[in-house]
Parts: sequence; structure tokens; C-alpha cells
Amino acid sequence: MPQLTKAVIDRSPNKPKDYIIWDDIIAGFGCRIYPSKKTFVYSYRSPINKKSSCIKIGVYGSITVDEARIQAKKFAHSVQIEKIDPKELKKAKQVEAQQSITFGEFWQVFTEKYIKQHHKPSTINRDSSRIKNYILPFFGKKYITEIERKDILEFTNSLSNGTSAKCLILLGCAFNQAELWEYRPRNSNPCRGVPKHPGKMMNRFLSDNELERLDQVLAERNGTDADSNYTIAVFRLLIYTGCRLGEVLSLKWDDVNLKENFIHLKDSKVGERGIPLNESAKNVILGLQKKPDNPYVFCGSKAGYHLIKVHNTWNRIRKKAGIPDVRIHDLRHSFASFALKKGVSLYGVSKLLGHKNIATTTRYAHLELEELKKLTNIVDQAFSKCG
Repeated sequence: MPQLTKAVIDRSPNKPKDYIIWDDIIAGFGCRIYPSKKTFVYSYRSPINKKSSCIKIGVYGSITVDEARIQAKKFAHSVQIEKIDPKELKKAKQVEAQQSITFGEFWQVFTEKYIKQHHKPSTINRDSSRIKNYILPFFGKKYITEIERKDILEFTNSLSNGTSAKCLILLGCAFNQAELWEYRPRNSNPCRGVPKHPGKMMNRFLSDNELERLDQVLAERNGTDADSNYTIAVFRLLIYTGCRLGEVLSLKWDDVNLKENFIHLKDSKVGERGIPLNESAKNVILGLQKKPDNPYVFCGSKAGYHLIKVHNTWNRIRKKAGIPDVRIHDLRHSFASFALKKGVSLYGVSKLLGHKNIATTTRYAHLELEELKKLTNIVDQAFSKCG
């Protein structure tokens, strides 16, 4: 093969299968002819592991033959004289460049490569304020490799417990990915070992009397001008199933199987999930009109969309029911409370609520203990004549 020149490359046709034309002056220097492009390469035996390897120099047209030849000579010098593997050198330079960026620059990469790929839109929206108001103002201008554990501690100590805990989760995930993508050295996550400050656990449960008052108010307001039947039905289904609000609002008729009495959610907070329907929950759905132009069970005011705004209605309802401190999510807690009072185990409650880990359900353990106390007092009646 003659010396690799522009004329030689231009005469080399693109074929269905790629092939390489070699230079007769610099050993290992060549041009790989692909079906749709031509790329300069340098082939060599690694001085480190003695294995054959090939490194890309550049695409013909983006760089000239002479420029590619100069780079091939540098690679040859690295291999033959300096005993350095060009691929390892290239990787080291890439890592060095990655590790010289700021945290703010890395966060842009993290957002595109991880957050947008793994987080739901609702999660992204919820976390955006924490990122904008707390994380980026504190870490944005610091270099990604210079952030240490003391910086994380200073940051978390400056926030309330709840905000601190949620931001720490985001930061821990970001630094894990930074290690994986080699923006930081291995095992250098500065969040590791930083104590979490759990936020105040908001556990509000409806009592039997409160549930009766709420049921009465829901019945009174059903079908009124201020509150649509769909909105009232949302609250009832939350009470009867323990579902999350987002799961109910986005529920489609295709997800509902009234014959087998269950709901099949393809994409809930914890992934795919089946939710059994008791008779009360089933009757709520049966009482709703199925609109031909809307796939959602709980229709919004706009055709084809589901109900969105329910909090204003809930504020009016809870005030009239005399439970102004009860949040919509507390209906989920109350479902768990009523289940335990009826003898359902913590494991059963965990499954009904769709918790990934039963540890999440242990917040209700004290309720189960209270019911067990009542049961043991019943057993104690058998020993009344003893002693």
C-alpha cells in the first residue's frame, strides 16, 4: 500500500462492509472506510497489556491527512518510546477535563443524563425549588472535585431538618453518579457518613367520629355547584383505598377492572402496582359517568384531561367537617389506621399501601400495638379466676 494521501482516500470507495487502507510509512496508521464515512485510526500493541488495540484519530473531512499523520506520529512515539498506551492517556486527559468543572456545570450533565431519564415529571417539578433555592446557590461555583464532607455538613446544618434530608438525598445521588462517570475519584462521595436529619413526621389519623363528620359533609356537597361529583369521588376513593392523590387523579378507565375488583397502575410512584377494590371503592367508580372523549376516570373541565385542582375544595370540606388540620395525604394515613384497627397486619397494610419496603410502614407500628393491647386484655379474661 502506498503512502496514505488525500488522493488515495478519495479513490477508496465506501462499501457495505468497512475496511482499512494502511499507510506504508507510519506502521499502524490507516483510514477505516465505513459505508458512510472515513475515519483515521492508529493500530498498535499496548505496551501495558501487550494486547492489540486501535484508537480513533479523527473523521476524514474534519481533519486533513497531514493533521492525522502528525497525531499518528505522536501515538507511535507514546507507544514505542514512552511505553504509554494512547487510549489510557486519552482517557486520563478526559477524566482530568471532567474533574476540572464546577458543580453547577456537572449538575447540567446530571440533569440530562440521570434526572430526566429516571425521575418522573412530578418528582422533577417537586425537586426543582430545592435545587434552585438551596443546592445550586451553595455548591454551584465550587469545583466538583473540591467539595468535601465538611461542605456537605455546613450545607445541611444551614437548613431545616426536612429540607436538609431531601437535599441530602439529591446530593448523594448526584455524587454517586459523579463517581460512576469519573467526574470524581472512586469512593469519594462527600455525602457518605453525613447524618440525616429526618423531617417532622406528619402522621394525622382520622378518628371514627371525624370520619363520620367527613362522610356527612361529602354527602352534602356532592353535586353542588362549587364541588363537582368527580372531586367528591376523588376524596372518597382516597379514603376507601389509601391511594396516593396522584394515583387517583391520573387513573384511566383502562386501568380499572370492575369485574375482578382491582385497579392496575402501570406507572405509580413505586412502579407497576395492583390495587384491590373493596365494595365502597367499587361503588364510587360505578357512580361516575364515563365520558367518550376522556380516557380518565376523574374528568377535568377540559376535554381529554383529568381533574387537577382539588385542594381548594378540600380546604372547604375539611373546615366544615371540623378537621382543618387534616391534609389530603392524611386520608392515606387514616386508611392504614382503620385497617390496623380491624386486625390487618403491618405486612398487609404495607401491601395495601404499595410500600416498596415494609420499613416505611413501621410508622404505623404504634397503632398495631394499641390494638394488640386490647386483644391481650380480652385474653386476660380467661385468667380472671386464677391467682
